[in-house]
Order: sequence, then C-alpha cells, then structure tokens
Amino acid sequence: MIFGARSRNCDMGVTKILSIKHQLSARLNYVTNSEKTHLATDIAYIANPEKTEQNFFVSAINCLTPESVYDEMMNTKIRFGKTDGVQGFHIIQSFAPGEVTPEQAHNIGLEFCKRLLGDRFEAVIGTHLDKAHLHNHIIVNSVSLIDGKKYHSSYQHYFQEIRRISDELCAEHHLMVIDPKGKGEHYAVWKAQKEGKPTLSQMLRDEIDLVIRDSFTFPDFLNLLEKKGYTVSRNPNRKYLTVRPPGAKRNFRLDRLGEGYTVEDIKRRIQEQQRAILEGRVAAYQPLPVRRYRFSGSWKTVRKKKITGFYALYLRYVYLLRRYKRPIRKRISYEMRREVLRLERYQAQFLYLHEHGISTVEQLMERQAQIEQEIQLRTELRQPLYAKRRCETDEKIKEELAREIDRQTASLRQLRKERTLCKRIEQQVPGIQQNLREFEENKSQNQKEAVRHEYQRRNR
Repeated sequence: MIFGARSRNCDMGVTKILSIKHQLSARLNYVTNSEKTHLATDIAYIANPEKTEQNFFVSAINCLTPESVYDEMMNTKIRFGKTDGVQGFHIIQSFAPGEVTPEQAHNIGLEFCKRLLGDRFEAVIGTHLDKAHLHNHIIVNSVSLIDGKKYHSSYQHYFQEIRRISDELCAEHHLMVIDPKGKGEHYAVWKAQKEGKPTLSQMLRDEIDLVIRDSFTFPDFLNLLEKKGYTVSRNPNRKYLTVRPPGAKRNFRLDRLGEGYTVEDIKRRIQEQQRAILEGRVAAYQPLPVRRYRFSGSWKTVRKKKITGFYALYLRYVYLLRRYKRPIRKRISYEMRREVLRLERYQAQFLYLHEHGISTVEQLMERQAQIEQEIQLRTELRQPLYAKRRCETDEKIKEELAREIDRQTASLRQLRKERTLCKRIEQQVPGIQQNLREFEENKSQNQKEAVRHEYQRRNR
C-alpha cells in the first residue's frame, strides 16, 4: 500500500506512506542508519562538533529511546494480541534542496508526528542527509499503545490527515505547499514527466491509440486487444473498461488514462475514423518511409571489431529499446514497452560492462569478488575511526577523523552501488536474452498482421 503526492508546479516536499508487512526491524534499522544521519563537519552551518554525532538526527516518539523502539513496538503488539498483519507504516517526508536545514527538517518531522499520532502510537524519526534533498523517514507502529486499535491508512486518510498536516506545517514555516486542489500523483510518474521521460501510462495510451487506429468498430477494438494478449473486462454493469496488459500484475481502467479513453470516447474516435476512411479524407494505412544510410570504409574493418558476450547482448538490447523510445511507431508488446522505461538503467549497465571489459559470466563474478574484498577492507579501515573520534578531545583531530570517515563512507557507498549493479546485470541477462528471442519471433508476425489489417481496411 503506497499513497503519495506531489504538486505539478513546485519543488516542495513529497509525503508518502507505505505499509510494512514484514521485517519491521530491518526498516527501523534503515531509518536509524548512522551513515545516512551523520552530517559531514565541513558543512557550513554546523558550529557545534557534538551535532555531528551519529544519533543527533534520530528521535523516538512515545518511546524511551530510538534503540528501544523495536522492543517497545513488539511489546505493544503482544500486549493486545495483534502480532499479525501489517506491522507498521513508513512515512517519507522530503524537502527541496536548500529549502531547510537538517535541524529544521527534523523539527518539522517531530511536529508532524505530534499532530498526526498524538500519544497513541509509537514511532521513530530519522532525518537522512545522504541526498541533495533532506528527507525524514518515520516508522509508526500499527497498534496503538493506548487502546490497541490499529492505525487506519487509506486514500482518504492520506489526503485528510497526512497531506493536510504536512501542508499546514509547510505554510507555517514559509515553505512551498502542495496545491490541495491538485490530484495526488505518484512521485515516479511526476518525476518522469518532469524529465520528459516516457511513463507506463503514456506507453499504454500509445498502445490503445494503435489499436483504435486498426479498428473499424468497437467490437473490433476489443478483439484486437485480446489478440495482442490483453485481458479485457466486459462487465456491462460498469461504465468503464478495464484491461490487463500481457505480463502485467494488475488491471488498468482506461478512463483513468486521461481525456479520450472512456468507452464513449473510444467509440466516438472509432466512428470519426470510420467516416474519415469511408469519405477518403485519410489513408487507411501509411507505411513508414524507408531510410537508407551510406557507409564509408571497409567491411573488413567492421568484421574485425566484432563483439561478443554480455557487451554484444546489451548493445543489441539498448539499440532495440532506443528504437522504441517515444514517439513509438512500432507495434510492440506491453512487456517491451515497460522495458523501454528502463532504457537508462540498461544504458548504464552497458557502459559499465564496456568500461570494465566484462563480456562473460566468469568476468562478472570475478569483478563482484573484487568489489566484496574492497568493501571488507574499507569497512575494517573505517570501524576504528568511530572509536577514535569518540575518544579524541582535540577538535582539529576530531574534524580530520570525521572527514576520513566521510571519505571511507563515500567509497563504500559507491562500491555497494557497483555491487548492486553487478548483481542486477547477473539477474537481468536471462530476461534480456528471452526478450530478444521473443522480439525476433514476433517481428515477422507483426509485419504479416500489418499487411492483413491493411487488406481488410481496403476491402471494407
């Protein structure tokens, strides 16, 4: 369960809430992670060296200490016999870069918890400083320590309580406020739209547009969707149409795709298209122009540069996905459209393989082993620095130790990202190979379908 919102026209903070069904302790550890709450000493607004201690930006709400939060939450669940189901809720509150100081962000988060939870629910708040935008992570127990009632989270609760309180606090502190008239929008969608990247909804609209273009009647439209692998809900009691793309885990209401995608709108668009075709105002089919490229040089040189392995696989896949980036003209499956959204990820993986000369599984495993050794070494180097800093009385030496800790932490963060990248490549290679095989198999079939649709149009 995830509720989140952000305004379309400002850079103000995001608030969202996620339910925690398992591993409450792991989420608590993330919130109180010292690497994310520690503040580098060379930041200008830090005057007191004690403020750089690792737990300065972690606070407990309705609990004794941040360290005892998990035990106290579990004791509350046991006391009221409610240890199953949702374990807690994770609220994230973010601020635009440079909008607040860490102290202000943390205090706003504390006031937010006070107004939202009162004295009924245990919680812990950690202000993370590892990104350009400061953000609060808040973990709330799902069971009240006062009466044992469960915390209620819903869309209505999000907009009536969480978002309202956050907006009030931002207004009080003269921060940018989310427009309450705007409809809540998933942050990932908002971010993709702002950066001009394709979204899943946009790609689904493109697919529906193609099917409408190939349909002469509304039943044609439904049949073509099913032929493309979509599951279509035809419940006559519903005013809207629901479809599930092949490979998708959930259904999509077409009327939520925007203007022009209700059942009435789709029927109207098909009828307008009928009249235009019958009156000869538009061509039934417009083939794409043939593109020709001139090559200068020797083919022998090209053959000598033949590439193989992972590098060749990613090169082919990235090339394929770039062809299908918007505007999308080719008819591709829902799965491939979803893969287009991950183009930047695959490009980064492709560049990584190229830069490190990795083309086989063995080379990838060898690189992962090197990363693990480097992580272990830097962790061992960093660990005693914390103890030295706590015991040191000379402020200059403490500052130097803090800077060295930050350097080691930055290196560890980069190494862990690289380790995650290698594991992701290892996991995704089989799927890429399968997608490429399916693409080659469907390529000729799509061409035949295009010819058949054109023949049917001309003979209607």
